Formats: sequence, C-alpha cells, structure tokens
Amino acid sequence: MNDRINKDLADNHHIVLLGYMGCGKSTAGRLLAQQLQLPFVDLDEYLTNKYGDSIPNLFLKNGEIGFRKLEKIALDKLLVNQKKSVLSLGGGTPCYADNMQSVSQATPLTFYLSPSVKMLCNRLFPERSKRPMISHLNTKKDLLEFISKHIFERKQFYEQANHPIYIRDESPANLVSQIIQKLG
Repeated sequence: MNDRINKDLADNHHIVLLGYMGCGKSTAGRLLAQQLQLPFVDLDEYLTNKYGDSIPNLFLKNGEIGFRKLEKIALDKLLVNQKKSVLSLGGGTPCYADNMQSVSQATPLTFYLSPSVKMLCNRLFPERSKRPMISHLNTKKDLLEFISKHIFERKQFYEQANHPIYIRDESPANLVSQIIQKLG
C-alpha cells in the first residue's frame, strides 16, 4: 500500500500532528517545520501567549469546558489561516466540540502519533506536575491506568487522522523522516 501524499496536497495544506500528551507532537512538529521551512504552531503555546497564562492556570480559571471553548476558537482561527504551517494540537483537542471534523475538513495531512501506553507513562511521570490532567497521580501504576483508560476513550478521535504513526523507540528526527516520506 502506498500512503504517500500527493505533492499538491502537501504544498497547500496545514500539517496537523495529534495524539495523547507526551507522544512527541511538539518536539516532532518543531523539527518537521524546520525541515520543511514552515511556521510551527503549538496550540498550547498559542493559547498561553494569547491569554498570558499557563495551560494549568487556564484550566483552573476557566474549568475544562471553558478551556475547551478557548481552545476551539483558537483552533478554528489557526485552521483558516491561509499560511500553511505545521500545527501541533493539545492531547484533548481532537476529542471536544467538532474539532476533529474541523481539522479533517481543513486538511488531509493529519498524523496521529501513537506510542505505547508504557512509553507515555515513562515520559509523563516525571513531568506530571506541569500537566493538569495527571498532576494528581502519584504512582506510575496509577498513571498507567489513567493513560490506558483515557486513550481508550480518545482513540476513536485520534484514529480519524489520515496517517497513523506507531512509535516504538524512534528518535524525533526519525519520526519526522517518516512523516516527510509520507508527504512524498
């Protein structure tokens, strides 16, 4: 099966990276944008800059529903931007409102970065205090269980991406190479 992307599509659409928190969207997105000489937009950073506050504080001040409304407005604005970019979504972004539908209508260049639950747990455990959804979890066992349940709930949205990338132990540079290969 050839899942390389038509060159015209790659030249005229945003490239959107999605997946669970800690999967590497921001790291791979920055590298991808650099290699393709495109602007890079991390949706969480965009929201932080726009509202002058951290994601955890935006969650606290607005509640999750209020935060998701701010996120939806920002996402819609970025998707209609005529300047092509590499866009990294927040882990929950595809799962709320009609965000995944909006993304799919805006571009066929959607990539789901999918590492194992164990890999996510190992990446997220040391930085859980910076992530409002998991900051209350104190053991790796609790985190592993939380991630497993959460991914099960979100997978139906993530799998709407046109191009899944199953991550084993690849470096960010290798992930970027895989995406570029698919772009043709």
